[in-house]
Amino acid sequence: MTASTPDPGLTDRTVPISRLFRGITDDACHLILTSALPLKLKKGQRLFERGDPGGTMYVVMYGRIEISVIAATGRKISLNLISSGNCFGEVNMIDNRNRTASAVALEPTSLQPIGRGTFFAAARLCPEMAIAIAEILCERVRWMSDSVEDYALLSLDRRLARRLTLLHDRFSRTDGAIEISQSDLADFAGATRESTNKILMHWKSLGLISLKRRTIHLKDRARLDQIAHETDSY
Repeated sequence: MTASTPDPGLTDRTVPISRLFRGITDDACHLILTSALPLKLKKGQRLFERGDPGGTMYVVMYGRIEISVIAATGRKISLNLISSGNCFGEVNMIDNRNRTASAVALEPTSLQPIGRGTFFAAARLCPEMAIAIAEILCERVRWMSDSVEDYALLSLDRRLARRLTLLHDRFSRTDGAIEISQSDLADFAGATRESTNKILMHWKSLGLISLKRRTIHLKDRARLDQIAHETDSY
């Protein structure tokens, strides 16, 4: 089951910077911020599991959330990583059905919950929110479609290269390094840790990346981009 700690501080709170809230009216903003307190999660803390009741979406105010499922074999498959300013759970918020995946904090994270009733009431006050959520849902469908295509058609080296460049663009530190374990990267690429490590070590020998504990640095981004999009294996 899930566990989270409400953040009681309401002073000077603002709507999280997200496309969902661009141009939001003051009335809709007030409704969202007063309907539920923010939730704070510790690193590794689970927000919900597959099969839990839906009815609420979340906007990441800071931190990072991993969305994943457990395959029949028991292996975890990471579906998406949600960073600050982005939302998740919008499908289950709209249809009010059970969760289709699990969500866990990868680092200390604060979330703004938006319940189903609150969202529809805010959308009536500010119809632009309905348009924004429709656009976000379309992007989510495209992301999932592309991911399924990657898993079905791409070799592991190409999937890894695509995931690494995506993680670099979204989550890299100021020095360009990506904080992620090889096990988590394997989950994100839909692979085993052993096969992932083999490719990473090969790339390291070629000077494409450098590896430290839970850290990957891209040393030759152009070559990784080429691997990610080329037809033949490198």
